[in-house]
Amino acid sequence: MAETSLTVLLVGARGMLAHEVKRAAPAHAIVIERDLPEFDITDAHAVRSAIAALAPQVVLNCAAYTAVDKAETERELACAVNADGVRNLAGACGAHAVPLVHLSTDFVFSGDGSHLLTEDDPVAPQGVYAESKRAGELAIEQTGGAWLIVRTAWLYATHGKNFVNTMLRLAQERDELSVVADQFGCPTYAPDLAAALWRLIAVDARGYVHVCNSGVCSWCDFARAIVEDAAAAGLLLHTPRVTPITTAQFRSPAPRPAYSAMATQRYTALTGTTMRPWREALHAYLHVKTLAQ
Repeated sequence: MAETSLTVLLVGARGMLAHEVKRAAPAHAIVIERDLPEFDITDAHAVRSAIAALAPQVVLNCAAYTAVDKAETERELACAVNADGVRNLAGACGAHAVPLVHLSTDFVFSGDGSHLLTEDDPVAPQGVYAESKRAGELAIEQTGGAWLIVRTAWLYATHGKNFVNTMLRLAQERDELSVVADQFGCPTYAPDLAAALWRLIAVDARGYVHVCNSGVCSWCDFARAIVEDAAAAGLLLHTPRVTPITTAQFRSPAPRPAYSAMATQRYTALTGTTMRPWREALHAYLHVKTLAQ
């Protein structure tokens, strides 16, 4: 018997994650794509009107301001999108009894600990970007509607601007890469996250759920793996040295959590599936890159 169709409004449809969400959509899903300029989440009236007219069964929000360092000087814009815009979506979804699925970040944690962070661990965002994302989470909580907030981290895909693509580009240009070695987290391959989102939607998950590939590494560990595995796959003509540096040496404008690796047991309990190790996911990414050559 065919599954009943499911209409999902995908907000931020031109972004890196949304691209993978569309590719991973199950056959019974009808995905309505919306993004700037025709759909601006900072316009509360327009958001309410659109949701009323489109009548989706689920709203999946992939729209976000993600320029972590620029946020330090663009507070108003970051908060307009990540806090006020999310409040508009949550309010419209609540008014029309539509569940909202929203993407958030490991940056809501202080990064002071050393254990895998669960959904119940206390948050303490540092910096404008992190504060704006936490404000969006709170805005959703306060609407009282049905919602799911999925926190993820260190997201990458074969397309778009992300750490893995940047490392591959720099590896072609330089003999040495200096990468931060005292920040630890969980890399997440966007196709894996996209598939996880559809599984969570299928089981009507609610509340907070952490989703990232399993295993913990530093940015330097991640960069070394990218270079080593890309060279083995024939994607690099030479293998540059990857040199560890400290966060203080990197001197980025925005603070970043020193340790924000997240536990995914709640995701597994809800869906009955586990997230594959980050190194295995990186191999999948490189396989796609190799085929594209």
